[in-house]
Amino acid sequence: MTAEKKQPNENTKDRFANATGRSIGEWMEYLQSHPDGGVNLHDLTHQDFARLAIEGGASEWWAQSISVEVERIIGRRRVGQTVTGSVSAGASKTVRGEWTEAFDSFVAFLSAGGRDLLPAEPLDEPRISETEKWRYWRAGLTDGSTVAIDCSDASTGEVRKTRLSVKHDKLGSLEQRDAIKAHWRGVLDEFAEEVAG
Repeated sequence: MTAEKKQPNENTKDRFANATGRSIGEWMEYLQSHPDGGVNLHDLTHQDFARLAIEGGASEWWAQSISVEVERIIGRRRVGQTVTGSVSAGASKTVRGEWTEAFDSFVAFLSAGGRDLLPAEPLDEPRISETEKWRYWRAGLTDGSTVAIDCSDASTGEVRKTRLSVKHDKLGSLEQRDAIKAHWRGVLDEFAEEVAG
């Protein structure tokens, strides 16, 4: 599937320039003029873009973001499409509260909401894991898609805040992406209202 070429928008330019010191257009020029790059960016792989961006001073995380955006601009990838060609959607929300408690509350919220809060039935019991700084909830669904929810501390100063992010992968189509994204935004908004109430 070949995507239509797109032009970078101002928000994208600002995001890359603010984080890396170069707009996405400047990154494309850098990639084209690099000795290991080339005038025809279609000849380079995702990994090539990332490696060259790291050589150009980008962090590993930003190098991946640069690679994805360049692939979108040259028409290799569409918004929501992963490097493997599968489709994903994401949503995130910052809510009030201590992050480990908020995670536990969100898991209970999902469990209490049952099928209404998940786009399809889970194949098995969702898997929950944790690290010192993160909490994770993961499930495979009967429609073949997978959901990964992560939770981290987003506190600023004395104000306790939690960041919840949902990544829904292996969607059936790009058309399904917008509906799934809206679904998860709705779930996160509903949870935020419950926490605030």
